[in-house]
Amino acid sequence: MSCNSSVQSRQFTEPEQITTAQGGVFCQLVPTDSGPFEAALHSISMGDVTLNMGQVSPCMGLLRSASDRALLQLPLEGAESLTLNGVPYRPGMIGTYAPGADLLRVGSRPTSFATLVLPSDAVETLLEPAAGSRLLQPGGFALIQVPSAFWDQAKRIIIAARATASTIPEVFEAEQPRYALRDALLKAAHDLVSPKPSIKICMPRSTQARRRTVLRADEYLRAHMNRPIYTEELCDALAVSTSSLADAFRSVFDITPHRFLKLRRMSMVRVALQSREGPMPLIKCVALAHGFWHLGQFAHDYRSIFGETPSDTLARGQR
Repeated sequence: MSCNSSVQSRQFTEPEQITTAQGGVFCQLVPTDSGPFEAALHSISMGDVTLNMGQVSPCMGLLRSASDRALLQLPLEGAESLTLNGVPYRPGMIGTYAPGADLLRVGSRPTSFATLVLPSDAVETLLEPAAGSRLLQPGGFALIQVPSAFWDQAKRIIIAARATASTIPEVFEAEQPRYALRDALLKAAHDLVSPKPSIKICMPRSTQARRRTVLRADEYLRAHMNRPIYTEELCDALAVSTSSLADAFRSVFDITPHRFLKLRRMSMVRVALQSREGPMPLIKCVALAHGFWHLGQFAHDYRSIFGETPSDTLARGQR
């Protein structure tokens, strides 16, 4: 990791490392592709406004904005593979998230993104969003189709900022470049969220119940992380049918509940194997504790997901 007072550039090899790396965003990532997880993040601090620019390998993401921050997010490279809150990405789409809003995303390819993080109490002054904008409603979110000219202008500013932060980050040590970038970003963001006849909100009502089901399922999993959860128990806890649960996960993450639960439990095993607290854990005990009874199949599946064996993970964790 390299950092100074205004710019941070970080590389991540584990999903847990990025959980709170983006100021103002809580993020849980679950890898969906074979091979090692990889992510990178450049952050530029401009007083009360922060620009996060990142890249991430294929994964599912469950994100929530902080209680005092609002977000504008632009998917960039690889965005055509994304589904955001159950809606397939379309060119020119941005996401707006008020404090406490949730973002469910899945991408089958490596993707990059930019997130503008603003203090929630300054959104109305800085961006002047339309009356009734979801940005002004706690927990509110919207996926918006914006005119290509506005989207392209915002992307050009972000790409230039990313290149500068990667190659000559010391430029942003001076106050003038930082506030020039801040002004340019806020002007572009203002154009993106201000009322325009051609702006279209792309959030079908049919996705709301499915999205809520997935969020409730994740909350239940996090409340019972000390033991494995299976589909039947999840249906009972959420009072939904097996078909409704399957429909929700297929719509939001393009995955079955069984596969989701398996990936989440595999991720929990990985965290346990990497733990440096207490005596070295036994791989067999950790696998059984998380519901993997067929140890040969567990080892095969673990390697196909993470690109290494459980013993490799354990050895690196102890080092």
